[in-house]
Amino acid sequence: MRILHYTLVIICSFTAALFLAWKLLQPFDYGYGFFYKQLNIADHIATFAPQNRQGKTGFEHTTEEARHRLFGEICVAINNDGRGLRELNYLASANARPQILLTDAEAVHLEDVSRLVNFMMPIGWGALALWIILLIVARQAKWPLPTLGYSLMTLIIIAVLLMVIMVIIGPHEIFKAFHELVFPDDHQWFFYYQDSLMTTLMKAPDIFFAIAALWAAVATVVYLVLAAIMKIISPGPIRYHP
Repeated sequence: MRILHYTLVIICSFTAALFLAWKLLQPFDYGYGFFYKQLNIADHIATFAPQNRQGKTGFEHTTEEARHRLFGEICVAINNDGRGLRELNYLASANARPQILLTDAEAVHLEDVSRLVNFMMPIGWGALALWIILLIVARQAKWPLPTLGYSLMTLIIIAVLLMVIMVIIGPHEIFKAFHELVFPDDHQWFFYYQDSLMTTLMKAPDIFFAIAALWAAVATVVYLVLAAIMKIISPGPIRYHP
């Protein structure tokens, strides 16, 4: 029983850390303002926005503030059932009429992303709630909890395994496989820059790799905070017997 409890604590810690990191990054649009400069997204937009083949004109003339706003509104929408995606618009100039940002295929894809987020959120809340319950049970039953050292060792092992997988398979192949696995076969998820202001605005997939790295970094910090809380609550040193 104690071994099962211990294993559940570790699993819930990782899941809750990823969930809390996602929620912590949400008000900051997952670092888009920082990555906008680091990934030279302005130059990317200047190059590809004029080549748009979907009738979306003048996006290269939008301000940096407007681009940040649009990305932020996309983030809000995918965390709120996709509401407002199809109404997103931009002004090519002060006197221009608003133009809809997304094509229908892009809106459908982001709605798929929103459904994925909706699916994951209850798992995150559930993991956090179960983690708290498990800590209370451990405190009452005087069962040991993972030490900081054990938590760090587990984190390092998982990080090394993920890095090996990334090196062997390649980040772009993993990105492709993930999309093919998660999203409906008849829904488009790959867009050329010339056909999508969405991917141009984001400089996809570069922005996703950058956000994933930031998410992992914040989740690591959160995981270590959770490990420190467990150290405080734990009634004694870890023992490896049922």
